[in-house]
This record gives sequence, C-alpha cells and structure tokens, in this order.
Amino acid sequence: MPVDQYKKFLREEYLTQRFPLNYFNAKMPYGGAIKKVMDQKAIEKKTNTWEKKFYPKTRDENVKILDDYLTLCEKNNICPIMFKTPVTEKFMENFNPQLSDEFNSLIEQVLQKHPNAYFIDGWKLNLASYENFYDHEHLNIYGAAKFSAFLNDFIENLEKK
Repeated sequence: MPVDQYKKFLREEYLTQRFPLNYFNAKMPYGGAIKKVMDQKAIEKKTNTWEKKFYPKTRDENVKILDDYLTLCEKNNICPIMFKTPVTEKFMENFNPQLSDEFNSLIEQVLQKHPNAYFIDGWKLNLASYENFYDHEHLNIYGAAKFSAFLNDFIENLEKK
C-alpha cells in the first residue's frame, strides 16, 4: 500500500503518542530507513538475548498449542497462514543458527501434520534492504507495505487453487 494510503487513516498525533521519540521523525514522518552501519555489539547483544530465553517446557507447550490451534482451524475449514517476519541480513548473520534451525524444524514437523497450513519464511524474502526497516528486526511503514502486498498476493494465489 502506498504511503499516501496510510496517511488517510494514521494521524500524526496517534503516531507521535503511540511510538517512542525518533520512531517517526520530521524528515521521514512515516518511518525512515535504518542506517546500514550499526554498532556490532548492539546487534550481537540483541540477537544473543534469545539464547538466554531457552525454556524447553514452554517450547513444548507452545508446539502443543499450535498443533491444537491448527487442528481447530482444520475442523472449521480454515486455512491458516503463519509467517516469520523479515529481518535485515545483519540480524540474520548474528542470530544463533541453532535456534533458527530448531524453530524451522519444529515448524516443518507441524506442517507435515497439518498440510492445509502454510508457513512463509520472511527471512527468505527479498525485503532485507535497510530501507524497509525501523531497526534490524522491525519493518518500517515501507517494509510493512511491501510485506502486506506479498501476503495479499499469496492469499490471492491460494484462492485461485
């Protein structure tokens, strides 16, 4: 969706109250691109926090909840679409590959059990350009518009099947 479309339903007052300072600055009121260079220690600190949040029982409970949810969708003729949001290349490079592989493996197991569910790996999409991000792991309004367009196309193609 073009930025002009967002201006129709997002008021500047809402944006400045809802988001921290500098999220939307005067030069780029609807979300600017991040700088390509970020303090390496900062990005490593951000990605390394996930390693400390490993809770096997919680993971197993979440997989069960997802399985139950997808079963409920199937019973109600609903085609669920799950996705991993896009991130920058720098974020992917610094993210623990074992955690990423484990996540992808768990999703693959769930998808084998629920063939009518779909998973989109946003890390494999061509959105990793810095102009699409507020920071290394959150899309700005331009990236969100591109990802939304991708999802719309994906859904339209499913409807044609």
